[in-house]
This record gives sequence, structure tokens and C-alpha cells, in this order.
Amino acid sequence: MTAGYRFSAAWDVSASYSNVQYVPRVQSAFRDTAIFNTAGAVLHYKPATPWDISAGYSYTRATASNGIPDLASYHQIVLTQYYSLSKRTGLYAIEGYQHANGRTLAGGRIVTATASIGEAFAASPSSTRNQLGLLLGMNHRF
Repeated sequence: MTAGYRFSAAWDVSASYSNVQYVPRVQSAFRDTAIFNTAGAVLHYKPATPWDISAGYSYTRATASNGIPDLASYHQIVLTQYYSLSKRTGLYAIEGYQHANGRTLAGGRIVTATASIGEAFAASPSSTRNQLGLLLGMNHRF
């Protein structure tokens, strides 16, 4: 579920909420349905024609499952900057930080939750409760 509001041509805000449920199947590490609720907000600013800047925050919290006493939760902050070089090409920078709390399941065992900012860092999740990431790139639309 999402909602947004445009203050002006330069400023807008959006908010979102999701509820994801993992139902245990045959050979699943989960015995109970695991539910993750996530809420977030993004503030977007377009100060001048070539620039597009945003800041976002999200919070994810797991519900009781498998008797885990200290349930996992995640705080994440993301900043983005985009500079348009032309109608179809631009440069971007994305900075992200995530902090994990609590415990979760991994390989059928209860373990300390670790941070993993997102799909871009899926191959290198953090081995600690914190992760900081930076992406730089060029975007070209065909």
C-alpha cells in the first residue's frame, strides 16, 4: 500500500506499508508462518532541472515464529542523487545504511540478524548488524 503527496514542483513525499508472509512448506526451516511488516517514507527534492535528490527511511519488523524470543528488525536509510546529462542519459549515486537487531533463522538455526541493504548487495551481505553501501553509475535509456 502506498500514498504520496506533492507539495510543489520541487518537493513531494511518499509513504508505503507492506506485509509479507512466509508460509512453511515441506522441508522449510520455518515451522510457523513468518510475517514481516515494513513501513517507509521517501522525501523527494528536484532543486533544478538536471538534479533529482531523495532521502528515504524504512523499518521492518518480524513477528513471532519458531519460538524466536528476540525478533529481527531492520532500520534502513537510503540517499540518492541523479544528475541528468541529457534527455536519455544521467549519472547517479546511491548511499545506503542498514542496522539489524534481534535474531532470525538461517539454515534452520536461530542466529543473530545481520544487515543486507538490498538486491545490489545480495552477493555480499554483512557479517555484522550494520552495512553501508555506495553505488555510482551511469543510466542511459534507449
